[in-house]
Amino acid sequence: MRLPGRNKRRPLPKIIPVKIILPVLLSMFLFIATFFGFILPRIEGQLMERKREMIHALSEAALSSVKHYANIAASGTMTVEEAKQQAAEHLRDLRYGPEGKDYFWINDTHPYMIMHPYRPDLEGKDVTEETDPAGQKLFQDFLEAVKVTGGGYVNYHWQWQDDPSRVFSKISYVQEFAPWHWIIGTGVYVEDVHAQINAITKNMTFIFLIILLVIAMLSVYIIWQGASVENRRRQMEVSLRKSENRYRLLTETAREMILVLDKDLRITYANTAFTKNCGYPLATIIDASITRILPSEQQMIFFNKIDAVSSDASDSSMLETEFIADDNRIMPVEANFALLDGQGGPLTFLLTARDITDKKRAEIEARMRQEQLMQTNKMVALGTLVAGVAHEINNPISSVMLNFQVYERFWQTAQPILDSYHAENGHLEIGGMDYPQLRERMPKLLHFTREGVSRVKRIVGELKEFSRQNPAELREAVNLNQVVETSIGLLTGLLKKATTDLRVELDENLPTLPGNSQRLGQVIINLLVNACQATDNPSKPIIVTTSYLEESEEVLLEIIDQGVGMTPDVLERVKDPFFTTRRDSSGTGLGLSISDTIIRNHRGWLNFKSEPGLGTTATVRLPRYDMNEIIGRMI
Repeated sequence: MRLPGRNKRRPLPKIIPVKIILPVLLSMFLFIATFFGFILPRIEGQLMERKREMIHALSEAALSSVKHYANIAASGTMTVEEAKQQAAEHLRDLRYGPEGKDYFWINDTHPYMIMHPYRPDLEGKDVTEETDPAGQKLFQDFLEAVKVTGGGYVNYHWQWQDDPSRVFSKISYVQEFAPWHWIIGTGVYVEDVHAQINAITKNMTFIFLIILLVIAMLSVYIIWQGASVENRRRQMEVSLRKSENRYRLLTETAREMILVLDKDLRITYANTAFTKNCGYPLATIIDASITRILPSEQQMIFFNKIDAVSSDASDSSMLETEFIADDNRIMPVEANFALLDGQGGPLTFLLTARDITDKKRAEIEARMRQEQLMQTNKMVALGTLVAGVAHEINNPISSVMLNFQVYERFWQTAQPILDSYHAENGHLEIGGMDYPQLRERMPKLLHFTREGVSRVKRIVGELKEFSRQNPAELREAVNLNQVVETSIGLLTGLLKKATTDLRVELDENLPTLPGNSQRLGQVIINLLVNACQATDNPSKPIIVTTSYLEESEEVLLEIIDQGVGMTPDVLERVKDPFFTTRRDSSGTGLGLSISDTIIRNHRGWLNFKSEPGLGTTATVRLPRYDMNEIIGRMI
């Protein structure tokens, strides 16, 4: 058993040095290549740019001197020729540079050479055809450089300062002094920049040799350490491989979803149950962050639970959360956490989870049944109260309506008499008010009073409808499409004002259902009116659709608007009696509660979905068959 192990360890000293030295050499090569291929060229470019800026500044200074002499000539202190001569002599004596031999020269725009400190043989001569050793007509290039902007850079070859036997590349900046038609220039030799770069290169080469020596010494130490680490690593690999095979057999046959997470909460292992339940291909989920399968609102809770488990601060390792499946389906799960490794090594977490979709669905259904029972009891109690209030209000309102008719007849009869009396006697005052004013206001007072009493009468009628214990006969075979078309016809004017995009999509194969078409029409009208009132822009559509759900044998009606929508607190109370957001515009808050009562009497459901600014969807679900009749037949 030991011989195979020894055979495996023999190549270690040969393999590991190559693996370690190669990255070191590669890093050094990249460093040297970066310095010589990128940094030095940039340094050279920056040096050249500074030289260019320097000769530009020097040329500006020389031009300022010439302008000074031109101003003296303009003041009459000396003649222009004297000023030119002194300016030229002044520039002839100017020197700069490390050796004090860099200079200025002057030629005119013909060009004639005006002044050159190292080439007096050219002074006074036409230098139009004068060329450098490369054949470049440099003085013509000077003229071109100053034509557009009055100054510019020119590259050419020229003698080394005062030594005509040596020729080097040179860059000069020239600019024109227009009043005298002079072109003043100065320049630097490119060889100066190359000399500086060579000095930098020699210094860096020496530094690199020292760095290489240090790296070589460190590499020997690293190789020795690496051999030991590699041996231990390979032994651990064998042990881990055996353990992994055992654990894999257990996890792959488990019904629960099992994930292994590293310290960064990246998935390092997922069993078959996870890929089947969530639908992710194994290759796409390995090395992915756990946040990929967690909804954003659940992530912080998940992280807090992980922190508690890793620090032993949690009494329970269970957490109800959600997974996002590959098809974006949200799956509720019950997860358990365990710390696999944290003693001297990287943290590793074991996550087991089981799908609790059926459990959650059962809880929701039970809660809905409880809420429905509570709502039913509340509506029964409220209905009893409302019935009594409506009865008590109805009698005095009926009396007021009858008496109001007497008041109208009295006014109609008394008005001609009062008109005649006023015409004969002139002044007439009734109840502290002049008769003409009373005659103008009385019809309005009667009209507003009639409207107010009628509104009270209508509210009492709605209250009585809301509290009705025995619903109207529901034995009529109702074609919901016809009810929808009739309701839309009654609201044509309102719908045209609310929207220019009314979409009606009716299922032609819609079956009939037992019910009361008048009551269902009342519901549809209420829902359409609400949609119109919620639509704040005529360009936004109102959509009315009908369809049939074969699996549940229900007729479905949806009325959709894209209006202002409702906040969650308004949506929660929208079907409560007397709740309204339009109290100031004569809203009673009974329309939707009555509609809900009518739909429940039809054994159906009325639901709303809404978001602020995105509109509202009202959904009515009505059974195709009368459930009481079906139960009676079964009995």
